[in-house]
Amino acid sequence: MRQVLFTLPLVDLPIYAYGVMLGLSFIGGYYLAFHFVNREGLPYKGVTWTLIAAIVFALVGARIGHIASNSTWAQIRMQGLFRVLFASRCEGLVAYGGFIGGTLAAVVTARIRRFDFWSLADCASPGLALGLGATRIGCFLAGCCHGQPSDLPWAMVFPPGSQAARVFPDPAAPADAAWSLPVHPTQLYESAVGWLLLPLAIWLLKRRRFTGQSFLIVVAIYAAARFGLEFIRGDDDRGTVLGVFSTSQFIGLALLPLVAGLLLWRWKVGPKPPEPLDREQVRQSLVEQGVIPADKAREKTREGKARKTDAGGGGSVKKNGKKDGKKKKKGKKGRRQQFRTDP
Repeated sequence: MRQVLFTLPLVDLPIYAYGVMLGLSFIGGYYLAFHFVNREGLPYKGVTWTLIAAIVFALVGARIGHIASNSTWAQIRMQGLFRVLFASRCEGLVAYGGFIGGTLAAVVTARIRRFDFWSLADCASPGLALGLGATRIGCFLAGCCHGQPSDLPWAMVFPPGSQAARVFPDPAAPADAAWSLPVHPTQLYESAVGWLLLPLAIWLLKRRRFTGQSFLIVVAIYAAARFGLEFIRGDDDRGTVLGVFSTSQFIGLALLPLVAGLLLWRWKVGPKPPEPLDREQVRQSLVEQGVIPADKAREKTREGKARKTDAGGGGSVKKNGKKDGKKKKKGKKGRRQQFRTDP
C-alpha cells in the first residue's frame, strides 16, 4: 500500500497513487479506443468530444454513486450537494456509477454528433477493460476496496491508517498501530478480471457480427464477475439494497437481463460492422477530415515506389536484350568459324 506516491516540492502537493492510476487508465483507454475508432472510420472530432464527455461524466457519476450509497439526505442538505460531491480526493468513487454516467454521456453526445454509438462502444470496450485493470491497482495502492479476512496463502495485510486496518484490525496489535488481519486482495482479483477482458475484448471486436456485440458481452462478463467478487469484499462503504445485496450486486443483477435483451435486439436490427480500414485508408480519412495535414513527402515516396515498380518491368527487358545480344555474338562467332573452314 502506498497512498501517496510522492509530494511535489515547493507547493507541498501530494500525488496520490489512485489518482495517478485513474489518470493513466483514462489516457490509455482514450488512445486505445482511437486505434480502433480510426480503423472503424468514425468521425475523429465527434468521437473526441464524445470521449471527453464520457470521461467527465464518468467521474461525476462515480462520485454520485458513492454519495447515493453512503451519504444521507440530511448530510447533503446540511453541507450542500456541490460540497459533498467534491469533498473527497482520489477516493469515494463507485465503478458502476462511473460506467453509467460515462455511457449515458456517450449516448447523448454521439446522437448530437450524429454517428453510431454502438460502433464507438465496441471500439471503446478494450479501453474499458484496460481502465479496469489499471484503476484497481490504484485501489490496491490506496488500500480501499479490500476483501474479507482470509487464511489463504496470498491473503495480504494492510498498514495502520488503511481502510482494511480500520475495518479488520489485528486484535493482537496496539489499537493506535494495528495492521489489518490478512484479507482477500479483491482489488487485484478485479484487476486480473480487467486484464483478462482486454484481449477478449479485442478478439470480440475483430469477430463481431453486429455493432454493439463486443461491448455488451464485455459488460455482461464484468457484471457476473463483479457479482461474485462482492461476496468476499470487506469494505464497509459499499451500501446495501434490501439488506441482502450490495449496491454493486444489485446493479449487476439489473444489468444482466438488460444486456441480454439488448444483445437480442442488436442481433435483430444491428448492422454488420464495416470492413476495417488499412493504414493508408486511415491516413487518408484523417487528411480528409482535416485532422492531419497532407504529407507531400509520403506522396512522393509512394510515387517513387510506383516508378520503381514500373522500372522493374523494364529491367527484365534489358536482361532479355542482353541475352539476345549474347546470342547474336555467338552467331557471329559461328559464322567466322564457318568462313575459316570453307575451302
